[in-house]
Amino acid sequence: MTELPLEHPQGAEALASVAKTYPVVATFLRLVREDTQSDESSTTAPSTPSQRTLLQTLQTEIAAKAAALQVALKIWQTDQGVLCVHLPASAGCEEAPHLALLAHIDTAPDCSGRGVKPQLICNYQGGTIALSSGLRLTTQLCPQLNAHRGDDIIVTDGTTLLGADDKAGCAVMLTLIDRAFAGDLIHGPLSFIFTVDEEIGRSADYVPLAELGADFGVTIDGCAQGELDVATFNAAACTVTFKGRAIHTGSACGKLINAAKLASSFVLQLPENEAPETTAGQDGFYHVYKLTGGVEQAQVHLLLRDFSTDGLKARKTFVENLAAKINRIYPRSVRVEIRDQYVNLAAYLQTRPQILELCRAAYAKAGVTPVEHWVRGGTDGSNLSARGLPCPNIFTGALNCHGPYECLPVGALLASLNCSQALIELTAAAELA
Repeated sequence: MTELPLEHPQGAEALASVAKTYPVVATFLRLVREDTQSDESSTTAPSTPSQRTLLQTLQTEIAAKAAALQVALKIWQTDQGVLCVHLPASAGCEEAPHLALLAHIDTAPDCSGRGVKPQLICNYQGGTIALSSGLRLTTQLCPQLNAHRGDDIIVTDGTTLLGADDKAGCAVMLTLIDRAFAGDLIHGPLSFIFTVDEEIGRSADYVPLAELGADFGVTIDGCAQGELDVATFNAAACTVTFKGRAIHTGSACGKLINAAKLASSFVLQLPENEAPETTAGQDGFYHVYKLTGGVEQAQVHLLLRDFSTDGLKARKTFVENLAAKINRIYPRSVRVEIRDQYVNLAAYLQTRPQILELCRAAYAKAGVTPVEHWVRGGTDGSNLSARGLPCPNIFTGALNCHGPYECLPVGALLASLNCSQALIELTAAAELA
């Protein structure tokens, strides 16, 4: 087979030309140049001040536009930094369901978000993309690229993440706000929620649902063109602490208890065929993501994931039984702490089937084929649904998120914008039971 030539980014002029053509791209490029990574080690809300600062700037700008155009709206920022924008219904749509669209302003702490330098691959023709740092974005790393031949693709320079997760979603919402202000968007009661700290699992707790009073929500967050997320894992985090007994090795026989070895034994007893690297589809898993310690004390941190509530319960029981087994040999040497993280949103959506029907109709109106997807992870919609706001997720088109290989096909971003607008318009004429 003939090897395709390397694709190289074009100059800044090409990116500027695309941004001039598509306002949503210009907004996206502006957002990603602001470093708003969240920080799991922080105890503040939001976890980093840059998130609040950027959202304060957006609040000022949105309020100024509304005042200049004499558009009525309610806009506020919560104590945790969440920016809420509420638009009263268009004339004649006052009785329509209240839709809330949500996207998060923070980017993942996995890879640097400082000094992001977006670049453009014009008219991608397939094969490997040569990033400026020397990294190679291949179709093996990102098979979805094969669906975007002929598209312009925004990439990183290979030294940072891009931030399309989820500044692409934020750019879509800001563009829709502009269209609503211009009178180009017919809508019912409509809220836009720019959340913080999604990447560290805190954002859903910060959304002021009672104050919003929305009937349903949709997150616009990540994933390939056409994806419609209708289910997520049930999730728990587990910390297993091992207590050893340190004795000088010269006189350790029959006395020393090595916590590090107990932890290793525990990990080796987890099913090898039930790990992220050995499962797919609707299979759950145990994922050991951190192991620390020594002779006196050690800890194993793991994630428990399953699409069914009974399955997650069984995984919790399995971990507890492993700990009990070790404790029978070394009494009081193992302690298990389990914390629920989020729930499968599918159960909540099944009680309100009209919501997914509206999403499917919006995709059809926008000319996008929906790919209904069970997320091997969670979304803000998981916990928002559990809190009373049924909330599926629609795509932004972002690929390979959280690292230097992240990219965003421009056509997919435009498709996300079109689907989101179609959803707003269809909701304006809908009735929900």
